[in-house]
Amino acid sequence: MRVGIVGTGNMGSKYIKKFEILGYDAVLIDKEQSRLKDFPERFKKYTDIDEALKNENIDFLFVATDPVSHIPIAKKALERGINVMVEKPPSIKPSELEDAINFAYKNNAVLEVSEIELRSNSIRNLDIGSSVDQVQAYRLNLGRGYINPFYDLAWHDLYIFSYLFGEFSIKSVKDKGDIFDIYGETEENEFFLQVAWSHDYLRREWILRSKEGEIKLNFVEDRIEYPSGKVKEKDNIDKLELMIKQFVQNPSFESSFRALNILKEFDKFRV
Repeated sequence: MRVGIVGTGNMGSKYIKKFEILGYDAVLIDKEQSRLKDFPERFKKYTDIDEALKNENIDFLFVATDPVSHIPIAKKALERGINVMVEKPPSIKPSELEDAINFAYKNNAVLEVSEIELRSNSIRNLDIGSSVDQVQAYRLNLGRGYINPFYDLAWHDLYIFSYLFGEFSIKSVKDKGDIFDIYGETEENEFFLQVAWSHDYLRREWILRSKEGEIKLNFVEDRIEYPSGKVKEKDNIDKLELMIKQFVQNPSFESSFRALNILKEFDKFRV
């Protein structure tokens, strides 16, 4: 099994560690030679994606660069029939992602988008029971990223929401600087989501309200608290490792379709 990773920075380096644990032969690609020097010489290294795809028999490609370059890089592999997973957000424009999905189909390849939180204990082992009327969610980070939290942090919660409840619509977004309040709904429930960079404290939590009470998902500790008092503690399954294995074993377009819906909702708001 030979995999490639484009972008060996913060997220890319995490993929590389998992490749080693899984025993995958990895090809490292980064336009910055200085970053490649940080990795052992046993890895094949390239600063040019075209050269890497030409010289190496790559089975699966992972792309962990900036969002603007995700789709152009992915297409270079897709046209060779190589299945690709890109980090989130996959693109800035929904039309660009939609074109890439169609391009993948034409080349008998699959395009996936990273959805790491679906592999968390909090989602894998969640038993909702009765229908949920309302979701209140918080993703408040101590640090900060390179794009605003609406486009970055909210992405995680929106693909989880789509996975659990189907297609949704965002009704309003309130920009408070480093804090964004997002309101939305599906046919069956409504949700409130607050995301923030450089917050005073770390909070990644969902509260699911139904007639039976509240289910609390603590994504920091990766645990589930049910209204009955039952608690499902974090298990020993690594979510990034699991996501990589599932992609290699059974690539699917499902994440791309969820991502496309999110981008279309984002496109309604210019923040």
